[in-house]
Amino acid sequence: MGELLAENAALRAEVERLHARIAELEHLLRKGSLSSSLPPSLDRPAQKAVARKSRQERRAQQRSAGKQARRRGKQPGAPGEHLARRVDLEQVVVHEVECCSGCGEGLSGVAPQRIEVRQVFDVPAPTLLCTEHRVVHKRCACGVVTKGRFPSEARAPTCYGPQVRAMALYLLHAQHLPVKRTKEALAEMLGVRVSTGFLASLAPEAAAALGGFIVELKRRLRHQPLLHVDETSDQVGCDTWWLHVACDERFTYLVADKTRGKAAPDKAGVLPGFTGVMVHDRLSMYFSYSDATHALCGAHLIRDLASVAHRPSQRWAKKMRELLLEMNNAAHSARKAGKSTLGRRELKAFLASYDTLVAEGLAANPPPLSRNRNSLERESYNLAVALRDRRSETTRFARDLSVPFTNNEAERSLRWRRVLGGNVPRG
Repeated sequence: MGELLAENAALRAEVERLHARIAELEHLLRKGSLSSSLPPSLDRPAQKAVARKSRQERRAQQRSAGKQARRRGKQPGAPGEHLARRVDLEQVVVHEVECCSGCGEGLSGVAPQRIEVRQVFDVPAPTLLCTEHRVVHKRCACGVVTKGRFPSEARAPTCYGPQVRAMALYLLHAQHLPVKRTKEALAEMLGVRVSTGFLASLAPEAAAALGGFIVELKRRLRHQPLLHVDETSDQVGCDTWWLHVACDERFTYLVADKTRGKAAPDKAGVLPGFTGVMVHDRLSMYFSYSDATHALCGAHLIRDLASVAHRPSQRWAKKMRELLLEMNNAAHSARKAGKSTLGRRELKAFLASYDTLVAEGLAANPPPLSRNRNSLERESYNLAVALRDRRSETTRFARDLSVPFTNNEAERSLRWRRVLGGNVPRG
């Protein structure tokens, strides 16, 4: 009898373990761009349909609230852009009228009734100019021969000048064209036939000339009142490297390093000693910069809450998600009204609701009996603990309206690496 009871208990434990594993796998399958940091391109068709429906419902709510939904193209209130007419003209072409279109009478001596004008903006046909530099040698009466100096761009008997080099660099590192396509573009558009070796030499050459610029860029970023920081992985050859970014609305500093840890931003030299507001996700290394005031990215929290909220026992997560979005809307409205902070009563009510939901989250995640938490339980429990312990950082956007709700500025600065497909420059 004892053996049967022991076997039954073991089987029950195994069934429980398998149920937990199935739940974990189903949870992973449900993860998409709305509930994790995965990009929308990796969403499955059903997840894309859910995302579309979510966007449609959000627009319908905006319309029902009397708000104008965001459209593609120029947004309401945004300054328009158009090709303005110029008065300083390089060329004027007059198209005369030779004869009347009605009777055929000649009109060559008739004064114009009016002149209609249309301006066409274009660039001249690209032409490769060759400038020959000649250095003169002269012998003095004392016997010494002195010669002039070639300019810096004349580095070899024949070579491409700074304009060609700059255009090639722009195609390679601003438009992210592969080396082969950059070579083809230069040949077809400009008639410049370069080698792949020449193109490969341009990045180190340009990097060597950026020393003073980088020093000044880091100095300015260190003294900004608010900074966005983030990191993402990519492949360099067969190795995994990490791209680290520190940026604001005007300045962006990117550096690639073999490590994700604190040694990389320390070596980059922007975050050590930074005393402003640092916006980031919850990666622990950022909190080690104790001179900074920290703010957490609301977009990350919204996705984390959406990932947890599908479980029936974690209803608090959906309510917390709605609360953070409501607080963000209130912050937007206050900014539009010219305010620097939310009203004291409004903010106090928001924070009270926040504390209540955090307590619900902790209560919904008690420690399991006689076993460790599985991955689903750890996810929801760790999120509730983070919201409790990082209350100040999570709600900073509502207490200081100069702080944004998201870390999108940093994420936009890293988005280009997806275009490169692993061709990450080292630096």
